[in-house]
Amino acid sequence: MAPDFSESIEHPVLRGMHAYWCDRIPDGRLLPGRQHIDPIDFPGVLSRMALIDVLRGGDGLHFRYRLTGTEIVARAGRDPTGKRFDELYSGDYLVQALKTYADLTAVPTPHYSRRVYPLLDGREHLEYARLILPLARDGRVVDMFWLITADLLRVERGPYAELSRTR
Repeated sequence: MAPDFSESIEHPVLRGMHAYWCDRIPDGRLLPGRQHIDPIDFPGVLSRMALIDVLRGGDGLHFRYRLTGTEIVARAGRDPTGKRFDELYSGDYLVQALKTYADLTAVPTPHYSRRVYPLLDGREHLEYARLILPLARDGRVVDMFWLITADLLRVERGPYAELSRTR
């Protein structure tokens, strides 16, 4: 059974998605596979989720977006579907993304974190929570990740930033 850290997940939707993932782990397996996840069970979350393939090759691990929800695409200002991390990101951001997903591939556990994302206009940023859930077709070797996001706080930058906080 996957470690239950649902107490640390602040957002109720993400806590529910973690519970859903745990419920889908078949008996005798460590992880559910993509085949155990049915999008009809969570239509309100589809726009805020992504599926990320784990690609194994002679040159190591790579990660590629298989599917990206419309809300994530709109926020990023581009559609990462079909692209690998090293085609999308660079510098410290790429290094951190590769490390996070490589670590979760080696030790397949759910991952919850809070992040800050600059919005397209450059004057605001969005604080959001993300839940990364490993999936394994065979129940043990991670071949995909299920990423789900939830907005926490939108903050405007500038002299009156504190007055414009919205939830």
